[in-house]
Amino acid sequence: MSDTSGPTARPTPTTDAVPPAPMIEGFFGSIWPEHGLGPARLALFGSVGIGLVAAAVLPDRPIGLGVLFVLLLSGALVLILSRVRSHRWTIAATLLSLALGANVVTRAAEWLAVLALCVVGLLVTTALTSARRLVALLAGPVAWVLAGLRGLPLLRRTLAALSSNRLVWPVARTVVVSVIALVVFGALFASADPVVGNWAANLVPDLGWDSLVLRVFVLVVVGGVLLAACYLSINPPPLDNVVRLAEPRRVSRAWEWIVPVGVVVLTFLVFVIAQASVMWGGHDYVRRTTGLTYADYVHQGFGQLTLATLLTLVTVAVTVRKAPRDTPRQRVWLRLTLGALCVLTLVVVASALFRMSVYQQAFGFTVLRLVVDAFEIWLGVLVVLVLVAGTRLRGSWLPRAALVSAATVLLALGWMNPDAWVAQHNIDRYHATGKLDTAYLSSLGPDATPTIVAGLAPDLARCSLPRQPVLGADLLSWNLGRARAFEARVAGSDGTGTTSLEECPRGGGMPLTRPG
Repeated sequence: MSDTSGPTARPTPTTDAVPPAPMIEGFFGSIWPEHGLGPARLALFGSVGIGLVAAAVLPDRPIGLGVLFVLLLSGALVLILSRVRSHRWTIAATLLSLALGANVVTRAAEWLAVLALCVVGLLVTTALTSARRLVALLAGPVAWVLAGLRGLPLLRRTLAALSSNRLVWPVARTVVVSVIALVVFGALFASADPVVGNWAANLVPDLGWDSLVLRVFVLVVVGGVLLAACYLSINPPPLDNVVRLAEPRRVSRAWEWIVPVGVVVLTFLVFVIAQASVMWGGHDYVRRTTGLTYADYVHQGFGQLTLATLLTLVTVAVTVRKAPRDTPRQRVWLRLTLGALCVLTLVVVASALFRMSVYQQAFGFTVLRLVVDAFEIWLGVLVVLVLVAGTRLRGSWLPRAALVSAATVLLALGWMNPDAWVAQHNIDRYHATGKLDTAYLSSLGPDATPTIVAGLAPDLARCSLPRQPVLGADLLSWNLGRARAFEARVAGSDGTGTTSLEECPRGGGMPLTRPG
């Protein structure tokens, strides 16, 4: 990487006589080669600079504009340095990452932001490494971690080049002297004039000992993670070649795979027949046959059905690798058998979702139950994608499609606003049955506040409002979900914007009759 800027900038061979690092080169060998990479000045300065911004912006603030600002800076740096070959996939991954990253300012739910950033990380590594196969796609985050070790020789060459540059140290001295002058005279004027002091208090972060340690930690973590991502973008490993699975040893007799898969298909068929019997016989048939109430019946098997769906996908993957498909007859048998298994699996997915729906109507809605529903829907989408791939017995596009579907489901979950959705459905259930878990509603995030204020009587709403703080201290802490929560609290409390536990009427709510 050279000092030239712009998206077309490329590394130039170095002329500095810096000896190689034999241990690191010997460890990675030909698996992750490094050829002709010059000093990575932009990557180093950019990572340190963004780390400093993160250290000033992130500590002592909830998720909001500050987090989004750091994410956008990091993404821009990685994109400028990237040497990817698949531009269409890079554009798609970038757009999905931007949409998912927006959750940090549109929703106050931190768990949703964490899930979104995990998927963004997988999209980033897949785009930088141009991974297509499933194992290569999953190895991307591992390569990101190892890039911190693999990039050490390049970091050493960059530092050596900087130390030999005659302009570096004069610039560094100028920056240090300027900062000292700013601190000294800024402190004098801030103490002399209250207006200047107020401005300085809003602009300058807390530099107490505890805060300083935290900010140094944030600088090291953010800068180090970003520097590793920069190396991954400059010198991506050939993951599709490195983690290529060995050619599968296919079975020689058709019955060796047809019999096991046929047994699985038959068990699924028995389950489908049982579901038809329940639908035909109704609640009385369930109680007479099992001794369980219908709510207990539908709750009992949800986890098992979700696991069965996962195992079905594993079964399909193993069968595709082991089953012979040299002749047209073998391919027809493979399509029919796995097609039947996938169709029956979709029935299992529908049954699991129906069971959860009935259980929620009986015992209430929670965010965890909603997330589990979303996961089950994603599994169903994967089964449909497998069915499509099975029509031609070609699935090279399947891993990326699965990743895009996961990002899409998560985007839909964020668009639904999970906390508000759960609050609204519990309020609807309260109006229909008179049952409401005020303690659970108060444990939701600020996103649920407008829904609770609008849907419940004032006394009951005060008892159910989330207890989390709704506003940050400054613009960098701004978040749309918290801003709406604050406005709803003000509108629902005649301008006070506050509630207390003592104001809650005793006995105003009814807890959920089941945990989880």
